[in-house]
Order: sequence, then structure tokens, then C-alpha cells
Amino acid sequence: MKLSKITTFVAGLLFSVAALALELDDAKNMGLIGEQPNGYLGLVSASSPEAAALVVDINAKRKARYQEIANKQNTQLVNIERIAGEKLIEKAQGSGEFYMDGSGQWQR
Repeated sequence: MKLSKITTFVAGLLFSVAALALELDDAKNMGLIGEQPNGYLGLVSASSPEAAALVVDINAKRKARYQEIANKQNTQLVNIERIAGEKLIEKAQGSGEFYMDGSGQWQR
């Protein structure tokens, strides 16, 4: 019985993570959010409180992960953020998602 509850909990956790990923993809596809050069998401359109909450959540997780990498590589956080930003913008350009260019303008 206890194993069944744990299995149910883990399945629910995995489902909620998958749902979050779908929300991120949906928000990107709808043009609500995009990638920025600093390695974080930004709001393309401030019209969606749900997108704003998603940006805050994802950016907090990214920052924690970037800090872990910076600590392991004995480098400053800003270096990891910049590299991540470059890679995420490349990916966004290839998939037709919004990204912020060097002049601070959103492009698709």
C-alpha cells in the first residue's frame, strides 16, 4: 500500500513537471515569452500574468543551475549566464521563437 502511494506521488510529480514544460513551450509558441542574451526568459508581451509567473519560476531555476555550474567551473555567474544566453538564442532562432537581439528588441 505504501509503495502505491509513493508511485502515485512520483507519477503526479512527473506529470506536473511535464505540464510545466508544455506551458513553457506554449508560452513561447504564442509569442508571450522569449530568450534574452543574459540567459533568462523575458516577457515579449506583458498581457499575461500566467506567463509572467512562469518567467519568474523558470528564471529562478535557471539562476540556481547557472550558479552551480559557475561554482564547479570556478568562474563568475555572469560568464555562465552569457554563454547560456548565446545557446538559448541560437535555439530560439532555429525554432522561430522570440529572442532579444543586442539592441534590446524582440525578434522572431
